[in-house]
Amino acid sequence: MPGHCAVLVSGYAFRQKMTGDGARQILAVCIPGDAVDLQNIFLDISDHAVQMLTGGVIADLPRGPLQELVLKRPTVGRALIQLTLIEASILREWVVNIGRRDARERIAHILCEFAVRLEARGLAVEQGFELPMTQEQLADATGLTPVHVNRVLKGLEADGLINRKRRHIHFQDWRALQEAGDFIRNYLHIRDEELIEATS
Repeated sequence: MPGHCAVLVSGYAFRQKMTGDGARQILAVCIPGDAVDLQNIFLDISDHAVQMLTGGVIADLPRGPLQELVLKRPTVGRALIQLTLIEASILREWVVNIGRRDARERIAHILCEFAVRLEARGLAVEQGFELPMTQEQLADATGLTPVHVNRVLKGLEADGLINRKRRHIHFQDWRALQEAGDFIRNYLHIRDEELIEATS
């Protein structure tokens, strides 16, 4: 039974599930400030694993006191419910991304999502960000092969939508990238005042 719930203080992590034959599906990318395993508050068994993408710091919150806080403080309970609902909204979008969008849309969409989430936390830099994922990890998040991911990234670059320097992704045409990814940020439930539109 889990004894703690973790909050990511710095660094990046991802949630994953493995198939019986060892194939990996990345379900979500966690950025600083995210609670990486909220289901451990009231569930005794975790149905997926969390792995760090980079070095980082995790804050472990004891499960018992956290349960008590949630149950006794309605505002804390409401915040937890909202956070859980937003995570479910993002997961639904990832299902659509893998199930109904083509490879170019999938990659463009995940790049846009990552950029908006980082910007809302004040972590985006120079109209872009440092992508903490390898092409293999991007493939596991989008249901593609690493070779296909590489081809799509090169295509986005050739079309003038992004510019890559090592792992830094710079947006040459942010609006066009959003269109290419069928990206509408409503599902992230980020208030307009949280964004400074550094990517515009």
